[in-house]
Amino acid sequence: MKYVLYRSLGNLDNQVKQHELVAVEYGSDIYEVTDALVRDVTDDLAEIPEYHGCVTTAYAPEPIHSFRKVKRYDYEMIGQVLPPNAPKNIVIDYGIVEEEEETY
Repeated sequence: MKYVLYRSLGNLDNQVKQHELVAVEYGSDIYEVTDALVRDVTDDLAEIPEYHGCVTTAYAPEPIHSFRKVKRYDYEMIGQVLPPNAPKNIVIDYGIVEEEEETY
């Protein structure tokens, strides 16, 4: 299977067409690529200049929750930026599309 990871440039439900490709991972199922996807999210956040010097973390992928309006993604993830002296953490939504791997 092919797992395509996108960073939302806003709210995952309201701005579904505004996203940025972050990574593509291949594996037999979502569990096989979970560690790689978590690394992809933390690395993506760490590379954003405004988050330089911050700690970045990510939650494991979960199936899209039923309350979500977005139907484009099969899984969702949350990335967190932990600024050193900020009153709260920054939360970024990520969406994952699961596709059959193309074979030629």
